[in-house]
Amino acid sequence: SKAPSELMVPVVSAPRADLSLRRDVVILLDISGINPENLLYIDDEIVVDRLLSPPVSGKEDPRSITLTDHNRIRSSLRDLAPLVTEIVDHHEDSGHHSSVTVESGRRSIAFDGGKATVASTCTLVTELLLDDQSPGGNGNKIDGSLGLLLLGVILLDSVNMIPAAGKGTDRDERAISTLGERTDWAQISVLSPSIADASVFDKIFPEGRARSPSQDALFDLLSGARNDPKFWAGLSTLDSLRIDYKRFEVPGSLKSSPIRTIGLSSVLTDMDSLLSKDNFENDMRDYQSSCQVDLFGALTLEFVDGNLNRELLLSSPKVGVLEGVTNYLLRDKDAASIQLNEREDLRTASKRVFRQGNAKCSRKQVAPLLQRAALSLNLKSDL
Repeated sequence: SKAPSELMVPVVSAPRADLSLRRDVVILLDISGINPENLLYIDDEIVVDRLLSPPVSGKEDPRSITLTDHNRIRSSLRDLAPLVTEIVDHHEDSGHHSSVTVESGRRSIAFDGGKATVASTCTLVTELLLDDQSPGGNGNKIDGSLGLLLLGVILLDSVNMIPAAGKGTDRDERAISTLGERTDWAQISVLSPSIADASVFDKIFPEGRARSPSQDALFDLLSGARNDPKFWAGLSTLDSLRIDYKRFEVPGSLKSSPIRTIGLSSVLTDMDSLLSKDNFENDMRDYQSSCQVDLFGALTLEFVDGNLNRELLLSSPKVGVLEGVTNYLLRDKDAASIQLNEREDLRTASKRVFRQGNAKCSRKQVAPLLQRAALSLNLKSDL
């Protein structure tokens, strides 16, 4: 909840130009009645100069920051770290922003026992939203656009609660059910989307827009936009790698450590198709260099006969780094659960490719594993 005088300003944690690559997001915003042009993005001038400008030394700063879907402020905004007062996330806790405590109720990180306990941060947002609702007023109904946004993301992140995906949890299921029951779906009937036509809405709302949507139809629409093979085939290497990229710091690393930073891109196509893109290796190295990371990876995902197939590519300009991490992934018992096998036919001086036997392990599990591999290599190097 917020005090009456507080102004809450959501900022999209991505450059404005990148949103067009996220077709699932564009469509979900459209059917929810939101024009992406009206949102604020992290590289917008007003955001850079006003909302996320560095604090002024010696002056009290009235701003506070809530992190969602990550629990460490990006390195480019490290000067704003003292302003972080709330975290809502489902990735492994990095331990940063220690002043934001679990006991205060402001550090909600759904990750335990090496895995996320919800498939989606939007599940946590739904739980917080319901906890925050006061009795009375419109029968405690959730705004129609907000309900559709939350539901769409939870269905995507949980892969429509398909058991074989190993994503969805009981908390996600409860959030989906509650959104279906508590959202004021009648508000959807007055929306005028610019992309989706009437036939799309007829599929999503087979019983009319005043009733809850079909989960399968909503998931199929968004998943189809996200995973469209023609869309991915038409992307350049650069766009394929930057569409869903995250950067990770290696805890305890020193300036002299061989691996201080790791970058991981999630790519929704098969590995062979990714590698076959024009000038792939050179473009990948250029992108890795622009990201300024010591170890770069791409995690590919495809559905084969309804089953998930995942592969992992790792690249580094430092041969010792690549060899050390590869040995850790193939030989250390810490990595056994992911069941990696190297595709030696694709080995080059600067890259390694692995088949992933356990397809339920996504970036949420792979990133912490690579951080531990890096930490092990760093310790040996720093001796």
